[in-house]
Amino acid sequence: MAAHQPSINSEDEPPPSKIFPIEPFVCCPGTVKALLPNTWLKIQDWTHLILVVGTIACTVEMVRTLAELIEAKCLGHGCVKEILSLVFISPCIWYILSIISQYDDRLQAKQRAAKMEKENLARSYNDLLSDMDGLLSKSAESSAGLAERTFESKRRDFQRFLERVKEKHKVNTKDSDQLLRQFKRFASNWLHVFEECSIDPINYPKKVIAPKDLEDCSSIGEVADLCLDRLKKTEVRFISTQRDQDAQLLRKNKNEYRRMTQAERHSRLLELPAPAASSSNLPAGSRRKRGMSWIQLGGPRQFYVRSPPTKDTYPKEIRFGCGHVVVLSLEHAKLLVGVVAGFVLMMYDIFIMATADSGALAVFVSVADLIVAEVCLIVMLMRFEELDLIQQLEREVKELARQNEQVGKQREDMTKFWSNAQQLTELWLYRTVPRLDLYKEVHNQLEDSGKEDLLNHMAGANQQLEDLERSLGQLKDWKQDGQISPEIKKAVGKAINEISKENDLDKMLEKLEEANRKPIDVRVECFV
Repeated sequence: MAAHQPSINSEDEPPPSKIFPIEPFVCCPGTVKALLPNTWLKIQDWTHLILVVGTIACTVEMVRTLAELIEAKCLGHGCVKEILSLVFISPCIWYILSIISQYDDRLQAKQRAAKMEKENLARSYNDLLSDMDGLLSKSAESSAGLAERTFESKRRDFQRFLERVKEKHKVNTKDSDQLLRQFKRFASNWLHVFEECSIDPINYPKKVIAPKDLEDCSSIGEVADLCLDRLKKTEVRFISTQRDQDAQLLRKNKNEYRRMTQAERHSRLLELPAPAASSSNLPAGSRRKRGMSWIQLGGPRQFYVRSPPTKDTYPKEIRFGCGHVVVLSLEHAKLLVGVVAGFVLMMYDIFIMATADSGALAVFVSVADLIVAEVCLIVMLMRFEELDLIQQLEREVKELARQNEQVGKQREDMTKFWSNAQQLTELWLYRTVPRLDLYKEVHNQLEDSGKEDLLNHMAGANQQLEDLERSLGQLKDWKQDGQISPEIKKAVGKAINEISKENDLDKMLEKLEEANRKPIDVRVECFV
């Protein structure tokens, strides 16, 4: 046992008990005591004693009832009493045993440990939410959102280009076969760049059209129709969608945190009474007035059952005209049902004892046994808020632990997504967006080309754009931790943007050809 601590004097502090703790089984043989739980060997107070005696009474009643059912002595009256007896005992006895199991001289230590664990889990939960909030705030400031808006803008630009091409090429020309091949090639090149508009362009690029589907098209109009149909169904919103989902998830988790840590229950729980062995060590402030706050008389004469506004099943408020009862938990409901069933059983046995010609002694023993069990249940109801405190704390600890694990997984997913987005920001801003801008300028100028120059311009543009694609290197090198330095990435992006500003398509393609001849680390020098 822990060393004695100095007591704190207070007018509210009750004097140490002169009776408890007691050891009722001290005279029993060692083998008997070895079979009993430790919490049965030392009784801490009157409530503890009543619970132990009540458990014995419930066990005796259950054994007697099961014996009558097995021997089929009750078949004459349909075994109503026996079934009601099981309804009376079964739901309550396991809960009583669980209460007794926590009733030892470490009761207050268990309560403090449960509270501390709950507080630690609540702090951990709050820290997780703060981390998620920080990730969400950083995502709003990230350039990934700007890149996404640019992707969506270029998608709409290409759609408008396809619509105009479709109108212009309704009738085949003598160059239609060659032009069709070049147009398929141009559309394929643009779609290849568009594949980078993904949160994982290396492993899961945004594929809009399979190459075979594009190859099966027999006219420019059919190519345009296919691309238009697929692009209209392919919005680029993976950043904004994820941000909205994360914001909604964060709001939900914050509401759940408030519900678990700040919302007051319908009935305020009391501090546990100190066991007799340690009552002198408790601060006076930890002792509060006891009572049954879950039942009250008076109020409006109404009849209803009201559930909590949250998703919890309990507490439930039941108003019955002259008062109301708040059912705090499933265990509380079981005790209430047990008390009612016990009174019905006692009335039944008393009626049998008054009317039967024989067997009155057996009925009397049954009534006495029921009275003991009923007293146990009533005492538990009277002190339910105190006795259930540790169990409730343990339930809340389990719920908080489950929520912590779930929110921790959500934070990992958020961190993975936004870290990946941050890794790809340079790739999008300096590789993907400049090329989409370049494609926009190319297809705008292709529309202005005459019929005699269109085929040559489109073939030349396709060749230079494909050469540019090859010269840029692998996507993984453009990630934030890739082999290409940020300075070179910025310079290449700026150089492509400079090419895009050229108003003449021939000059634009000449500059692009000149740039493609140089290695990526020195290519920028030709634009200086």
